[in-house]
Amino acid sequence: MCPRPATAMPDEFSGPRRFQDSPADDASLTVETHQAAPGGLSRVDGSRDRFDNRIMNLAGDNNRESARIEYLREGYLRRPGFFADEIALLAALIDRDKRRLLEREDVTIDSQGGEASNLGYLGHGDDVITSFAATARLVNLVSELLADQVYLLKGRLNIKWGDDARAKRGGWDPHQDRAAWAKEGLPGGAALTAAIAIDACDADNGTLEIIPGSHAGGVLEHRAIACGFGISEEIVRPLLERSRRMPLEMAAGDMVIFSGDLIHLSKQNLGSRRRALLFLTFNAVGNCPAQGVGPSRYQCKGPLGARDDQVLAGLARDFRAGRYTPQLDWDAIQHEREIDIAEDIDSGWTDLTPTLR
Repeated sequence: MCPRPATAMPDEFSGPRRFQDSPADDASLTVETHQAAPGGLSRVDGSRDRFDNRIMNLAGDNNRESARIEYLREGYLRRPGFFADEIALLAALIDRDKRRLLEREDVTIDSQGGEASNLGYLGHGDDVITSFAATARLVNLVSELLADQVYLLKGRLNIKWGDDARAKRGGWDPHQDRAAWAKEGLPGGAALTAAIAIDACDADNGTLEIIPGSHAGGVLEHRAIACGFGISEEIVRPLLERSRRMPLEMAAGDMVIFSGDLIHLSKQNLGSRRRALLFLTFNAVGNCPAQGVGPSRYQCKGPLGARDDQVLAGLARDFRAGRYTPQLDWDAIQHEREIDIAEDIDSGWTDLTPTLR
């Protein structure tokens, strides 16, 4: 058995600099001119709009293109306060359903034997998670970053409980999400994940850490590392001669979007405070796997329909007024989980408890 450590994961991968240059021939870094996704802001088209409106639209275009360039160059994009007004919905959900979340979790084990709580199969039911995933400002942003319409590939709650459940505070070894997606049959690199901080996240409670620019090299070798799974230190260390390991301190409601090729990790939570993140993974419609390849849940049934931002804002107002209680659609979660079991889906990544069988 792997020992359960009493101290934090070592800072072995710390390094002094960020990536400065990216390979010019890397297709994932090619900046494309694209039209805004449906529902987004319009480009300047030379019509008879008033001059001040054209200037505002031009600024919007520049901001969107600047965001896309930054995402393609660095492999991630930060959006502080993106859900600051609504994040209390998710915090209350976890507080209310703590016992059920622990009963129905899947367990991820890191290289030091630490366990972390994960609840997957989210965002496909009629609940508050779907309201976050489909809200227009998020759907439009990820569509613009991928230069395509998108659909939700998966949603997942990752919780390091702190004192609330001291046995469930494990970390994640360095890895790229696309290593698992590729094994499951997802082609190309046109998928990304939005990580939404439900709690304040910092070094003390095991915040998400990234290696900026590390998406440029494509998918690297992943293998078993003691009890865990990920990219070995021998592979990661040379990358840090050109970059650095960056902990992402986030307030509740902050969001970071990152490429499936970006190397990321997190330490165990050895503090007292909970650290909860909602991960929403979106795929470009044009990157849908061929019929019959990979999990059936990866198939695109059509672009994700964006909901007006006021829908989610209205839920937040009703919650504050005591008129709404955020809940999970447990029937939908169990249905998705049972499909994976029937299809014998295994990414090789996690030790899954059969709690939904």
